[in-house]
Amino acid sequence: MTNSIAALLLAACLGSANGAWGQAIAASPPLAAENGGMEGTIVVNDLAGAVGLAASPTGQTLFVLRLRDRDVLGVDLQDPTKRWTAVPAAPEVEPRALGIIDSSTLALLVSEEETWSIRVHRLPAPGTPAAADPVQTIKLGAATEAGESSPAILVSPSRDWLAVTGLPGALPRIVRLTITGARLGTPSERRCPALADRPSAVTVGSGGEWGLFLPPSPAAAGRGTLLAWVSPSGAQRLLQLDSGLERVTAAASCRETGLLWALAGGVSGGGEEGLWRVDAAYVEGRQVARAVGIAALPAPTGLVCLPNGEVAVSHGTESSRIIRFSPRVGGPKEPTR
Repeated sequence: MTNSIAALLLAACLGSANGAWGQAIAASPPLAAENGGMEGTIVVNDLAGAVGLAASPTGQTLFVLRLRDRDVLGVDLQDPTKRWTAVPAAPEVEPRALGIIDSSTLALLVSEEETWSIRVHRLPAPGTPAAADPVQTIKLGAATEAGESSPAILVSPSRDWLAVTGLPGALPRIVRLTITGARLGTPSERRCPALADRPSAVTVGSGGEWGLFLPPSPAAAGRGTLLAWVSPSGAQRLLQLDSGLERVTAAASCRETGLLWALAGGVSGGGEEGLWRVDAAYVEGRQVARAVGIAALPAPTGLVCLPNGEVAVSHGTESSRIIRFSPRVGGPKEPTR
């Protein structure tokens, strides 16, 4: 049975089911990902403060949002020592998330006091000066409710729309903007899932379907975060399963492999934070989601898909490390007993 997103969506034909608890993440060094069939390589190990991640369409360049320095760096993944400023810091502007529209255009979610907006920047060629001024600015609104927020930008596989999630209270749970060339349209909740709760993480499948990690219902005390898949129109919930994870902070579905990844904590009992793969599986004839621990990573902050089945993860708050995980030759090893 394949472990891809497409396999998880088979449950739409079978009816939704409650998932089994996922495998607990191993309390092992961050790069010991043998049981998950992945090997980790440190790409960057010297950045101050927390960071966010995005990647170019080809996966050759990693873009790093430095939240403390308020700028965006480009990193050549073939030679990570080659770095340049893609978007410089701007006075009184706090960048919170980034997304790549195409190979020459970057979208930056920013807050100025209580007002949120998207700034569209043209990316410079590596080694050339970056332009501080955006080519387009789109207002999203002002936050009127206090509280923590975990904003994110996600770009559809077709690259004809992007969505903003995790905005603070009173602003929409998810807002969508069309992409025409290098320009964004008017923000709208049309074709977005109608949700009673704010999702902790959102991704988009290869067919444009929404993948949502949602808090469990009050009646499901002791269960993990829910994983729900919603049709591209946002109108139909295709399935809903127990993900076996807690404290999900980011998710990514990789178009090339169909695999679903998450940054999260483990199962009930205070499982370690880290990188997880969410697989499709059958338990006693029922389709479930099974969380497979890949690597324990304290304070994970960013997750992005790369070509050839790879993913990049950032973690850390006072200082950040970026790790590139690649499929291990020969697949997963048998767990050590």
